Amino acid sequence: MYKDTFRVLSKRLLKHISKEDRKHYLDQISTKLYESEWWKNSEVIAMTIAREIELSTLPIIEHGWKQGKQIVVPKCKPESHEMNFYIFTNQHELENVYLDLYEPKEDPNKLVKPSDIDLMVVPGLLFDHQGYRIGYGGGYYDRYLSKYHQSKISLAMEQQVVKHVPHDEYDLPVDAVITEKKIY
Repeated sequence: MYKDTFRVLSKRLLKHISKEDRKHYLDQISTKLYESEWWKNSEVIAMTIAREIELSTLPIIEHGWKQGKQIVVPKCKPESHEMNFYIFTNQHELENVYLDLYEPKEDPNKLVKPSDIDLMVVPGLLFDHQGYRIGYGGGYYDRYLSKYHQSKISLAMEQQVVKHVPHDEYDLPVDAVITEKKIY
């Protein structure tokens, strides 16, 4: 219940950040990302297709394609609360599934194992200095991260970072949170 309050407040905060400000922050954050060893040392990068209130991931995805990186995006399975990642090469491979969430169409030939992903960009609503996060509440990423052992980072606006977010033993922190001002 405590995390739900954080989710509601975080969504409210994100809705009040203008598109222009989000784009400005994204430019600064993505520059830090591209200069990082995480990005430079990764060939296969996992990202979500961002929702409207989040920082857009499409410019980052397109930049990765231009650099020859393979981008993979998640497909959630609500019945089991699991997700899989699929190779993503163009927006025609996406479908709007629910809650304005865009995911890839399932294609067994494009399925990617966790061990084949070099860098996981983990989404969230709110983050703390230790890398813990408040997500949308489905638990998909925490389940996936329990079997994923490579680099994991998050991208966030400084307004999304607080000293501490509640977490339990199932919550797994990311290695770093990159904002427009610094890397936590």
